[in-house]
Amino acid sequence: MSKRFKKISAFFLSLLLPLTFATSLLLPTDTDAQSTTPAVCTNPSNSDIAQACADYAAENKVLAQLQSQLAAQKAKSGTLQKNVNALVSQIASTQSKISAEISTINTLSLEIGQKQKAITDLNSELDRQHASMAQLITRTDELDQKGAEYVLLSADSISTFYKDLDDFFSIKQSLYGALTRVKQIRSVTETQEQELQDKQSQALDAKDALQSQKNQLATSQKQAQQLLNSSKSAEQQQAALVSEEQKKVAAIQSKLFSFAGGGTSAIPFSQAYAYATTAANATGVRAAFILAILTQESSLGKNVGTCNRAGDPPSKSYVNVMNPTRDQPAFLRITSALGLNPNTTPVSCPIGGSGWGGAMGPAQFIPSTWELIAPQVASALGKSAANPWSAQDAIMASAIYLKGRGATGGETNERNAACKYYSGRSCDGKSPPNSFYGNSVMSLARSIQADIDYLVQYGVSRR
Repeated sequence: MSKRFKKISAFFLSLLLPLTFATSLLLPTDTDAQSTTPAVCTNPSNSDIAQACADYAAENKVLAQLQSQLAAQKAKSGTLQKNVNALVSQIASTQSKISAEISTINTLSLEIGQKQKAITDLNSELDRQHASMAQLITRTDELDQKGAEYVLLSADSISTFYKDLDDFFSIKQSLYGALTRVKQIRSVTETQEQELQDKQSQALDAKDALQSQKNQLATSQKQAQQLLNSSKSAEQQQAALVSEEQKKVAAIQSKLFSFAGGGTSAIPFSQAYAYATTAANATGVRAAFILAILTQESSLGKNVGTCNRAGDPPSKSYVNVMNPTRDQPAFLRITSALGLNPNTTPVSCPIGGSGWGGAMGPAQFIPSTWELIAPQVASALGKSAANPWSAQDAIMASAIYLKGRGATGGETNERNAACKYYSGRSCDGKSPPNSFYGNSVMSLARSIQADIDYLVQYGVSRR
């Protein structure tokens, strides 16, 4: 594994690169989810791998079927939801029409009441006029029976007689006219009242019809909601089956990763991607590029160092593999702050058996460099202390470190940042010795980006 600002011999690189690219053995040979076959399954070297590959293919097929069924169930639920929404809208519209009819009925009732009052008043007026007319008829009968001579003799004078007689006939004529007009008005009012009652009856019929329609819609809505609830329940059950199948596929993938040279200490790709996404959001450095650096450095945490482990000989102790002035004091401070035993915490060995080792964790920072960046890592993650052996901390540290070396704005900047991550120098210029590292990281980044796209699309890692 490389160390910050250390050169590496071309000879040892030829030994190192096959290990660095161990995870690439699992890269699929096709972008299609169901036809993808891990490279380790192309020519299985033993029966265990062959069986795992067969299981992987079978479970992937089952997963595809379950995902297709889930998609169909979701589409069905969507259609049912639209039906329920449409019925709810129709019920609301019908209720609005019912309210309008009720308002019309109330208005007509008020107008009918006014007409009925007017008819009552007209009838009272007719009763009064009938009484007056009866008196006039009685008086007319008296005149007819007693004769004009009697009326004339009872008058004060002839002029008085004629005046009274004229007044009598004038009043009688006026009363007949008034009586006729009142009767006409009453007839018109009664006609209007009947028309209003007819309209009210029609409005009541319309309201009853709308209420019946609303009741039918409500029944349909209830039935549609029951179907929707049933579909949603089936959708949840189908989603649970998909989730369980994804776990099976992930377990087989983990086994295949182990067959391909991985190990149980490696960071699961889906988890590494989650951490890298957080780091990318915080720094602007691309997630696939961050993971490519960690893959190059430690195969996503699989190879975090083979020195200073419990049981290692003294020659592999940190006191013999780590720079005594630059890194050993920092290493002791780091392990002490984290409560780790400095004598059994793994670090990398010197590359090629010479120089200094001591790089720590998945991101392979040497202790002195880690102490410089650790406060930023702790602040970004809201921790009191950053841990270089923590996958989350290591990934955030790499992102912060790469940002400081210009790893944003395209692949050219990323490649130069990778070279700086490895040796402290850019890989611009004519065939610089560190360009192999930048080229390797960019190749990994492209493959990992394809893996990320697969994970986002299908919800399961293919690594």
